[in-house]
Amino acid sequence: MQDRAVLVTGATGFIGRHFCHAALARGMRVIALSRDKAKAQTLLPDTHVITQLDELAPEEPVDYLVNLAGEPLVAGRWNKKRKQAFLDSRVGMTNRLLAHFQKATVPPKVMVSGSAVGYYGPHQDRVLDEAAKYHDSFSHRLCADWEQSARQFEQLGTRVCCLRTGIVLGRGGGALARMLPAFRFGLGGQLGSGSQWMPWVHIDDEVEIIFHCLKRSDLHGSVNAVSPRAAINRQFTKALGKALHRPTIFPMPAPVARLLFGEMADELLLSGQRVYPRKLLESKYQFRFPELELALSEILGNDEGEG
Repeated sequence: MQDRAVLVTGATGFIGRHFCHAALARGMRVIALSRDKAKAQTLLPDTHVITQLDELAPEEPVDYLVNLAGEPLVAGRWNKKRKQAFLDSRVGMTNRLLAHFQKATVPPKVMVSGSAVGYYGPHQDRVLDEAAKYHDSFSHRLCADWEQSARQFEQLGTRVCCLRTGIVLGRGGGALARMLPAFRFGLGGQLGSGSQWMPWVHIDDEVEIIFHCLKRSDLHGSVNAVSPRAAINRQFTKALGKALHRPTIFPMPAPVARLLFGEMADELLLSGQRVYPRKLLESKYQFRFPELELALSEILGNDEGEG
């Protein structure tokens, strides 16, 4: 992959910036598409930052496209305006990428595009591989539309992988950054019944999965980017409390979660999916952190002040 050019959208996000640093370390030329050029240049000083696709000449080679842009789903209560922003920032961006590369001299060889385990909608205990059926929900429709827009790149001869990612765990951002303050003060606890599945993945595995998809010519379509050992919310809560040496005795009952978070509570917090990474395992991907306790130990270490 050395000397290959990769265009990254969502480059300043939690996954995006970790991927960009790893790509640079592998000798790749990284082009970061960002609305905030100053922020991108600060976070990713060794990348070539652009704010508009027309800054890329049609003949400029882009070997790989990593499409991670999208408004965060957990930044606030959902309403009609926010839902449209979720759609525009994912599907709209992907369609703009397609329009640009339809005019390019050579399209990307591979596109790895974001998606999420929310594609499957709410489920109980059934194990879900990439061929599993979905339950209709807003999360499913959002992910399905995003994946469909990405799959249009196949018409250009680009191999496309859509990563159905779970909760990404790592230092300095992502889901843990929102959880840690309460848990550090001993105020953490299970959500609702605590029996809902929480598919998760360590940030190092998430980044390596992207590279794995770029390299493996036999991978295409949907790819579950989660640890092979999902945990239910109750297990996750206890494991995080144990890693922090804090009690986890303050549960959030379902009615309170619904009062605080509205529709998002039922879609993301009180229901879950027992997702299994069949394609990754069959393609011989070896997880660095398959166990939740191992992942949390590596992330939190002995420094309880690390966020």
